[in-house]
Amino acid sequence: MTVFACAGCGATLSVPMSRVPLPVHVDQRYGHGLLGVLMEPRTYAVNPDPFGPPWRPWAEVGAAEAEACGVYAPVGALSGGSRGAAVLAPGDVRGTVFIPARSGGLCCGLDGRDGPNLACAQCGRPVATRIDDCSLW
Repeated sequence: MTVFACAGCGATLSVPMSRVPLPVHVDQRYGHGLLGVLMEPRTYAVNPDPFGPPWRPWAEVGAAEAEACGVYAPVGALSGGSRGAAVLAPGDVRGTVFIPARSGGLCCGLDGRDGPNLACAQCGRPVATRIDDCSLW
């Protein structure tokens, strides 16, 4: 079992969890409604793809670099963020607080475009990005 902790102060940030494969539909978006559960309780997965800011415009990235990242059609921007983000169900997270300045979202919730929007409640270090907007897993 894995328990996530703050890299700054060591505070516990999750319940004990087991690693599972990343769901294949993690990057899919669908319509304008709330989607079902991506991760079952007490499970986590690791996303090997870049996640979060900085966002790089398509014109800067170009088709060849985008294709190397698995993107084959023009999009507004590609993530230049870190690889290896852990994906957890929000109910399994503990000991965090929202970062008000990074709580941007779309119509129904947080979309994560501003980067980490959760901080460790004990030391204030940014530790996670919650995404719960409609049409996003």
